[in-house]
Amino acid sequence: MTTRETYQAVEGMYHNLNTLQSRSGNQLPFTSINYGTCTLPEGRMIIKALLDASIEGNGRLHKTPIFPCGIFQCMKGVNRDPGDPNYDLYKLALESTAKRLYPNYANVDWTGNIGYDRNDPRTYFSTMGCRTANGFDINGFGQLKDGRGNICPVTIILPTIAMEATEKYKNTDYFDARDGIANFMDLLDEKIHQAKDMLLERFEYICSQSPASAKFMYENGTMEGYIPEEGIRSALKHGTIVIGQLGLAECLQILIKTDHTTEEGMKLAKRIEQLFKDRCAEFKQDYKLNFGVYYTPAENLCYTAMTRFKAKYGEIPNVSENDFFTNSMHVPVWKEMSPFDKIDIESQLTGYSSAGCITYVELDSGVKNNIEALETIVNYAMDKDIPYFAINVPNDMCTNCGYTDEINDVCPQCGSDKIQRLRRVTGYLTGDYKTAFNLGKQQETEMRFKHSKMLRGWKE
Repeated sequence: MTTRETYQAVEGMYHNLNTLQSRSGNQLPFTSINYGTCTLPEGRMIIKALLDASIEGNGRLHKTPIFPCGIFQCMKGVNRDPGDPNYDLYKLALESTAKRLYPNYANVDWTGNIGYDRNDPRTYFSTMGCRTANGFDINGFGQLKDGRGNICPVTIILPTIAMEATEKYKNTDYFDARDGIANFMDLLDEKIHQAKDMLLERFEYICSQSPASAKFMYENGTMEGYIPEEGIRSALKHGTIVIGQLGLAECLQILIKTDHTTEEGMKLAKRIEQLFKDRCAEFKQDYKLNFGVYYTPAENLCYTAMTRFKAKYGEIPNVSENDFFTNSMHVPVWKEMSPFDKIDIESQLTGYSSAGCITYVELDSGVKNNIEALETIVNYAMDKDIPYFAINVPNDMCTNCGYTDEINDVCPQCGSDKIQRLRRVTGYLTGDYKTAFNLGKQQETEMRFKHSKMLRGWKE
């Protein structure tokens, strides 16, 4: 009876979170749950209920839940290997991912979270949905994750800075990449400092608000550290304020005619990311606020920035031929490589970010019949020190009969052409990406290379 009651409670929560349009603009409330490490009978029961309800889906048509974003916390000695107390739940999580895209996978053993207390789950590496993470709190909470959040971000558009840095050479026969890179690094440093000033101004404005602006949070202790006599700054100072970035791949193409899938490109990429990391570390000490590097989702910015870039600079081969900039430091979506190659490349850069990043790979619908291969891929990402990992698989649903799989034009079960095409466009899932996102994100989603094509025997 307790197991059944727990499952029904989870069902009710999933239903509510997928029907309550209580967020600004009639959106569903963006919610995330990190789980997977509790080995107590009660904790295991809840984790199993969360995964079983995810696999079952919502309502009569068994729809894939949009929220909450499920995040399974992988932890050595707890759930990673056969014989670990929660290994069975890890296998169930993989089954859910193959069918419902959730859960994603957080790496509790990530080296970027060194110093966490193994006896205190509140300090385990965890994320908020799309990719947001809390690094070490300089104001007393250390690696505590609960009750903190991303207060405000500013994103730097790297390709635009690269064009500004090299523009003086545009109409000359002379161009030395070393000069262009030197100019770019100086200009980037300037923009990082400007971003810092913008963040400080925004942080001060937010701190000037009355606690009544978020009455529930402060009265109920949702924000850790709140002291009424000191105002909301007492809580917000524990959150993160972050400097993000967009278009590393295109930026490298402008500067050195290659991206970070090559050794030359990766060398410069690391130099760029090190500057972000160094400056955020300096700002953190200077202002006693949790500055961090953020690999921005850029759901709208990828398209808006590219539109303005094209208006000013036109179409440049390997830079502005598409309607979007590549998200943060990701490998361009059209690059043909195996999931392991993509993980190898991006794992070299994820450690520069303390405030949030995500690595994902694209697989086809055959993953449902190959859970062992999926486990190999997730384990590989965890062992490569990827902090946050996700799997993208096609999730098309016939809204007439509920059939869910990869569907072409019409449902193979009932013949209906009323198909909802669910995709992870950034970090969260969305409704039909063809109506929910701008033209840039739609194009980017359609151009994504299926990394499983490079795996021998994947569908067998």
